[in-house]
Amino acid sequence: MPDEKGLISIENMFYGALPNRRMGQEVLGKTPGITAEIEAEIVEFCNSWGDCRNLKFRRSLNQFPLDAPGSDGSDMIAVVKVVNAGRDSMGREGTLVRHALILNENDYRQIEFNPFTLEAQGAFLEAWTQACDCRPILVNSRIIPPTDLSEIPRSFFKQIKEYIETVLSGGTIFLFINNHLHTAEDVIYYVFKLLPADFRAQIALTTFAFRRNLEYQIGCYYRQSDTSPDPLKVQFEMSGEKNRAAIDFAAELFDSLENEKYGQAARLLAAPFPAKK
Repeated sequence: MPDEKGLISIENMFYGALPNRRMGQEVLGKTPGITAEIEAEIVEFCNSWGDCRNLKFRRSLNQFPLDAPGSDGSDMIAVVKVVNAGRDSMGREGTLVRHALILNENDYRQIEFNPFTLEAQGAFLEAWTQACDCRPILVNSRIIPPTDLSEIPRSFFKQIKEYIETVLSGGTIFLFINNHLHTAEDVIYYVFKLLPADFRAQIALTTFAFRRNLEYQIGCYYRQSDTSPDPLKVQFEMSGEKNRAAIDFAAELFDSLENEKYGQAARLLAAPFPAKK
C-alpha cells in the first residue's frame, strides 16, 4: 500500500538486446522483489515478441495479470513497455527492449489500473542503450490528476460503446492494422478508460503487437495485408455475445457522458461492475 506520502514502490525488470552490442536477449537488470517465478513469466512474454517486423514500430504498452504471486503472496499485475531501440550489432533496424513494471494489485488500484497513467508519470526507463542497476520505482499516487472523461471525442461514442459492451460481456476486441497508427491506439486508450476500474485489473491488453501471443481481451495487431489498397486501413473485429448487464451499464455510462455529467460517470466507473468475472 502507498506510504504516508502516497508513494507506491514498483518492482521492475529490464529485458532485451541492447543496440550496437553483440548479445542475445537477456535480463539486463531487475529489482530484488522480482521472484524467480515472476521473472520466468515476464521472460516468456518478452520472448514471444520475436523480431521487429515493422520499421515504423515505436513502442507498445502491454498489461496482463500475472499467474505468479508476489513475494508476499499477493496478486500481481505486469505492465510491459516494448520499445524499438534502433539498430542491432549487425546494423539491422528493430532492436527490441522491454521494461516490465510489476505492481501489487492493491497498489495499482491507486492508479486506477491504467498503464497509460504510468507512462505519463515517467515510470518507464528513458535510456535504452545500456544495462541497468534497477531500483524500485516510486510513483506518487497523490499527484496523479483525476481521470478527464471530457477528453473523449463524441464522434467515438457509438463505436466505443459497442466495445465496452463487448468487453464487459467477456468478449474481445481486435484492431488489425497495416501500420502503427495513433488513431488505433487512441481507440484502445479511450475504451480502457471507460471500463469499470476494478474490471481493468483482470484485462490483458496491448496497444501494438506483431502477433497474438497472449489471451488479450483488447489488442491492436500488425497484419500486413496484400489485399488492402490502403496501408492505413484499420479493421475492427469483436467476438462474443453481449449480455444485459453490460448493455445496461454502457447505456447509463454514455447517457452521463453525452449530458456532460462527468462526475456521475466517474462514480459509475469506480463502482464494482455486477457482471465482473
